[in-house]
Amino acid sequence: MWSGKNLSSQHDEAALALHVERNMVMATGRVSHIVYPRPTGRYVYESSSEEDEYDEGARYVPMDALASDDDSDSEWDAPDRATRLSMAHIRLANELDPWERWENVCEKRAWERVRRARTLEPSVRASAPTYQQDTNVDEVQNMLARFQIQQRAVEQKEREGFEKRNAKLWEGIELAIRQAEMRAADEAKQLAEARKKQEEAEVKAKLARDAELARIESEKKEQEAKKREEEAKVRAQAEQNEKERAANVYRGGSHVWETAQTEYAHWQERMKYVKQNILPNVAQRSDWRKQCFAAKRAITPKIGQLTNSSTEIARITAAISDVLQQARDVPDSDAATCLYFWMLNHLAKCLIRQAEQEVAARQQTAFPLARLIMGLQLRGHAAVGDVLMARLVKKCPWVLAYLPNRGGEDDASYRKRLGFKTVDEPMQTYSARIAGISALYFACLQTNLESVAACVALPPGVSVRDAAQHIPDALRPGRLWTWQIRSMTPPLTEQRLVMPLWCTFLEMAGPVVLQRYKRQQAKILTLLLQEGIQNNRLGVQEADDTQKAARVRLTLLLETWSANQSFGEHASPGRDMDT
Repeated sequence: MWSGKNLSSQHDEAALALHVERNMVMATGRVSHIVYPRPTGRYVYESSSEEDEYDEGARYVPMDALASDDDSDSEWDAPDRATRLSMAHIRLANELDPWERWENVCEKRAWERVRRARTLEPSVRASAPTYQQDTNVDEVQNMLARFQIQQRAVEQKEREGFEKRNAKLWEGIELAIRQAEMRAADEAKQLAEARKKQEEAEVKAKLARDAELARIESEKKEQEAKKREEEAKVRAQAEQNEKERAANVYRGGSHVWETAQTEYAHWQERMKYVKQNILPNVAQRSDWRKQCFAAKRAITPKIGQLTNSSTEIARITAAISDVLQQARDVPDSDAATCLYFWMLNHLAKCLIRQAEQEVAARQQTAFPLARLIMGLQLRGHAAVGDVLMARLVKKCPWVLAYLPNRGGEDDASYRKRLGFKTVDEPMQTYSARIAGISALYFACLQTNLESVAACVALPPGVSVRDAAQHIPDALRPGRLWTWQIRSMTPPLTEQRLVMPLWCTFLEMAGPVVLQRYKRQQAKILTLLLQEGIQNNRLGVQEADDTQKAARVRLTLLLETWSANQSFGEHASPGRDMDT
């Protein structure tokens, strides 16, 4: 008979067998055998008694084996095979994975043993000896011990492998960390070195830049100091030259020609500016030409209408001033400059033409022309004097009491520079024209600006002194002395025209120079009479008719002055304006 202890042992043995078999599977990775498990109930179908019973020796039959025709004759007939095939399809639909099937089989086997043990317990308890129980227990214990040893060995091996893998993994991680730290340290070191080098380079660059700025500043200061020193030297030299020039002008001699040559070159440049910059620009623009021709029609007749009446002088001066002002008020600065200088150039032409024709015949007609010229300058048209002087020097260099150097010029070119209209122009005609132009120039030099200002009406708030600031030096009264000094200095004293020009000068400006220079003027006139006329040191020896007539006129003027200390009736009338 089996005792309760034996039944319990059988139950434990079944559980132990299940546990051992699971451990074997985990240790070896193999399953001893596979059986067909009972369906889980997802499909309900009728089963035979053979399917309900557990067959320990059953094996799993694959689907392709059931479907093959190799064993069809030896296993089942055709109807039975179709039924089995259908059942196999149903099993496959409810099939579990191999591990679950094995686990279910093991559990079912264990409980089957327990059930059998319970069924056989009375007979086993009565028949089995106690020794058999002890033997089974020892075997189970030995088996458990072996399984435990094997399990510990497997676990130890797995643990050692895991620890090795873990150690290797951590070693790789630590190596990667150390390498990363080393790279980071190297990068930080390189970055620090680069930053240090950059800072050092910036410091050096800043020092170099500061040094360069200091050097530039020092050089700039030195250059400025040097420039100031040079400017001071230039100013001092200019002042010295001006003093010498002024002294040379008044003391005569060869020194006067340097200043005269400089003045002649200056007025040539002014005339060149008008010819090269003003006239071509106006000729290229039809609208400008139209305005200029309209101004020309307004200016030309007024020059011919001018008389010595103060009313006419004021009217014509205002009319011409308005025409010039219209050109200067043009919004376009380039157009205004071109139009203004074109009109001034035309005005200068008209004045010189009037001097060549009417003044040459009647010298007193130069006085109203001179008042017009000075009145326009007092009204703000300072460029009138510049353009007129450039034209006068071009037509008659005698107004500067200067003869230009001939150089390598041929006779025709040089005679043109002296003011001849043509190469074969008669000397008498040339002398008359030069005398008329010179009379206009001398009339300008001797004109009283106070009387002109009262006639032409200056702008409100402008004094005569302020208005006269813009008049060029070549048109100021001081040039009366300069012209006399140059005209009494060789080689001008040896020229054929010097006597006619002295006659014109004394007739036009004689009374003014007597009043202005007094004793100094008396010395010049005495020298001119004694050395120039009486000792024949003025003019050429081979005198022609023009030269002879001029000598007679000059002798009469000087003798009249010597006797009366004035030129009397020999001075040109019209010096004062008619009311």
